[in-house]
Amino acid sequence: MPDFIEQRRLARMIDRAAKQFDGLDPPERGWIASVRRALGMSADYVAKRKGVSRNAVYQAERSEKDGAVSLRQMEQLAAAMGGKFVYAIIPDGRIEDMKYKQAVAKATSLLTHEPDATSWSKEDREDWVDDKAAELLHDMPANFWEDTA
Repeated sequence: MPDFIEQRRLARMIDRAAKQFDGLDPPERGWIASVRRALGMSADYVAKRKGVSRNAVYQAERSEKDGAVSLRQMEQLAAAMGGKFVYAIIPDGRIEDMKYKQAVAKATSLLTHEPDATSWSKEDREDWVDDKAAELLHDMPANFWEDTA
């Protein structure tokens, strides 16, 4: 598990990368076919540069659309077309926001196990959840990402 500073550095890097890809959807024909066509390259030419048959290029294009193309194939085809293949996991939000949301959910769940919590004022319960969420974010226990339900 990375240390706190390393986690923050990685979170910033991922958040910046995610902004670059925000709203980017793959072309309808897939990346291989779309880039090849945009460059005006025939499947024969790409196949020759990659050292495979034309049918292998068409098969890779079909496999990409089906979600079955390998990362290695994508890298090799991108290089054959004079480019590079980039892949990423794009989180649904900022890393710190996702962690905070989980910490609050986990703290809220833990509150139900706290003796006498039902007798506390609403503000006391909110303070307890806020403090527990901060503690969870600081300590990042091994079960942090387990479901809270």
